[in-house]
Amino acid sequence: MALGRRNLFKLAQWVFAAVVLFFAARSLATQWSRVELRLISVQFGWEWIAAATALILLTYALLIEGWRRILVAWDSHLPFGDAARIWFLSNLGKYVPGNIWSLTAMGVMAKRRGLSAIAAAGSSVIMQTVSLATGTAIVMVTSAKLLGQPLLVGLAVLLLLGLLLSAPRFLPPLAIWVGNLIGRELAPPFVPAASIWTAAVASALSWLFYGIAFQLFVRGLLGAAPGEISSYIAVYTAAYILGFISPIAPAGLGVRELTLAAFMTQLGLANEADAALVAIAARLWLTIVELVPSGLYIAAGATRRSLPN
Repeated sequence: MALGRRNLFKLAQWVFAAVVLFFAARSLATQWSRVELRLISVQFGWEWIAAATALILLTYALLIEGWRRILVAWDSHLPFGDAARIWFLSNLGKYVPGNIWSLTAMGVMAKRRGLSAIAAAGSSVIMQTVSLATGTAIVMVTSAKLLGQPLLVGLAVLLLLGLLLSAPRFLPPLAIWVGNLIGRELAPPFVPAASIWTAAVASALSWLFYGIAFQLFVRGLLGAAPGEISSYIAVYTAAYILGFISPIAPAGLGVRELTLAAFMTQLGLANEADAALVAIAARLWLTIVELVPSGLYIAAGATRRSLPN
């Protein structure tokens, strides 16, 4: 029965991904002529893009530290440098269609470092669950603010605090459920409350920093970034989450771009041509920011192997 539900879920992912990619490609194709005209007048503000890149790298550091804290539940300890190497290199797996490659790569590399593959995969699933929960709450908080309803903002903030406080109780069983959906049988041990709260705070801060970095990038690309910071946080977080939950599309390709462009237009952050340009440029920018550290780690590993003993 569980196997049937899992196969049905995978089939639904393929169908959803195919439909979204079709409409995303069609939407971007219809906008391309206007995007080309807009590209002629683009004058990059490299100082804003550099600041955005630095903020993105800070969010990576926060997420890596949150993962390290959860690893403690399996009595596994990694220096930050080793954890960063495993995190960046295994993250390359998300660019391959499917939903297991990142976890598989993380398990293999963790085992080479003397850690349990189950510890690496289990802690990663819990960290992803923490990120999804806090990201959803962040979207609710920022969206409530966009509606101009103080009561909704207060309720959303209370919901976020409630999620953080109750995380040690509901996240382990939720992580088991998520692991079953993505095909990883997982029975996480007792995870200390302090570890989950640290990971939750790191995740919440990372979503805020992602949104701020996205606004800085838009300003560097278009020369201006009208609208409140909360709008950019809501748009980026919602787009990332929607891309993440359709794992058949590599790294949320198509889903994230379509969502970014649509939400930016709806919230008045950009016209259709500028929104399409931002969506495409943001994908290229973030891919480079992710691949450069990974490439440096690969080069460093190759250099160490080539050195004589």
